[in-house]
Amino acid sequence: NPTLATEYVGHNAQTTVARYSPSGFYIASGDVNGNVRIWDTVNEEHMLKNEIRPVSGKISDIAWDSESKRLIAVGEGKERFGHAFAFDTLSSVGEITGHSKVINSVSIRQQRPFRAVTASDDMTVAFFNGVPFKYAKTIRDHTRFIHAVEFSPNGDHFVSVGADAKIFLYDGKTGDKIDELGGDDAHTGSIFSVSWSPDSTQLLTSSADCTAKIWDVSAKSVVNTFEFTSSAVGSQQVGNLWQNDWLLSTSLSGEINYLDKNSGKVSRTIDGHGKAITALAISEDDTLFTGSYDGRVYSWSLGDEGGHTEAKNLDGENHSNQVVAMDVHDNKLVSAGMDDTIRVADLASKSFGGKLVSTGALPKSLTTVAGKTVVATAENVQVFDADSKKICQADNLGFTPTVASIDPSGKTVFVGGQDNKVHVYELDGDKLNHAKDFGNHLGYISALAPHPTLDLIAVGDSVGKIFLYDTTSGDITNQKWVFHSGRISGLNWSKCGVFLVSGGIDTNIFVWNREQPFKKVPIKNAHVDAVNDVGFLNKSLSDDAHIGVVSVGQDAAVHVYDVAKPQ
Repeated sequence: NPTLATEYVGHNAQTTVARYSPSGFYIASGDVNGNVRIWDTVNEEHMLKNEIRPVSGKISDIAWDSESKRLIAVGEGKERFGHAFAFDTLSSVGEITGHSKVINSVSIRQQRPFRAVTASDDMTVAFFNGVPFKYAKTIRDHTRFIHAVEFSPNGDHFVSVGADAKIFLYDGKTGDKIDELGGDDAHTGSIFSVSWSPDSTQLLTSSADCTAKIWDVSAKSVVNTFEFTSSAVGSQQVGNLWQNDWLLSTSLSGEINYLDKNSGKVSRTIDGHGKAITALAISEDDTLFTGSYDGRVYSWSLGDEGGHTEAKNLDGENHSNQVVAMDVHDNKLVSAGMDDTIRVADLASKSFGGKLVSTGALPKSLTTVAGKTVVATAENVQVFDADSKKICQADNLGFTPTVASIDPSGKTVFVGGQDNKVHVYELDGDKLNHAKDFGNHLGYISALAPHPTLDLIAVGDSVGKIFLYDTTSGDITNQKWVFHSGRISGLNWSKCGVFLVSGGIDTNIFVWNREQPFKKVPIKNAHVDAVNDVGFLNKSLSDDAHIGVVSVGQDAAVHVYDVAKPQ
């Protein structure tokens, strides 16, 4: 059940590898800056046990010994490409030498006498005797980069796989070559990953030819082949795991595939965002729609899959660049992207139609109300009707638009600018007539939220202040919501119009009460790096005392909170 998950946020750089200790109490994880952090898996806080920087570049693999006392970390470096060290004192327990290029993989034999093997881009496998780990010999069987090495659980053998699509089997104690696994149905592309079955009789390999295969080691032949039909680069298989009865293979696109070894088919696929989520929209029935930095749009039906919420990639052509903003209205999802297009998806079929509208400039924001869609671009403001036909466009505004919104009646358009003001336009037929300006913020306007029933608008700016204005007079009715310390990235009213939720790049979320301005509920450090958008659920988690809040962030996660109403 992948919904039972926890997140570790201790690394300051992109993480590359994580390995459980055999005891199960610790995880060692590495990042692109060469840091290895060893942390506790039992407590929710994930206490840090130790930290070390074994190599100067990216960590590509980590291995534990069977006593959970020693580790070897390998990767890119200047002086050395790997380091063997003790779990508690971090003192050296051997030397990892014998390679001239980055080491891609390491494995330690789980029985005494200990042995270790490393695989490198210099097309060799190095074999070490332990402990302390000492270089014994170099094995030169592969003709291309070697991606992975792995000892069998019983310690009798180890196996190496590489970019030459070959699999070699060796004796676990001596490092002597036993055989090569191949045949007519061998892989035709680079093999990126290999795992042993728990009984040490079979192998699982994942390859760039978009297949994963199960091999019988004694017969040296393929038992089962799992094919990932799509010919796209995204379905290359890059990693795998054989844990008890579970077989997993991961796609380059980030999908985790569950393999059924009896039927030879993929039994289920877990999908989701792999890049920062930049846009959020929530439908009437609380289906969440999220768009990310790489242009992909997913739908999440809360609790549909027997209590789990699973992401489904919208069919049809997604954006080819970052999704800037999305909104839902009347069974339609409208989204704007940095590919300078607006796309419309049908909520029932969860698919994008073929219809594209070009904006001609970079879209900054998008709002859909009462059959009208307002888009602010870097140069102008555009209004479209329900069929995505352009009604009007306002150019040469005299300021640079940053965000635009439209009131619930669909007649008044609000445009926030780099000039720290809110500009109000009346929509008259196919014209936008400038009515007035209000506000004098200390930073540019970054978020607008017209009130669902009253003549009010909440305005957030780049220095983290939220002011509430009366839209008829332009007067400030509330200026007490000033607790964000960074740009406001999202503002949204609840359906009842009493509560406002705000998210900022300071990683915090606040829920405010319009009727009691001093009451607030903070959610601190909601996302790593930044909160990119926020919203309220319409029905789920809502009662007299609670309200559901959704947020998306720079960490590619969607968070749903059950918040006590600030009242």
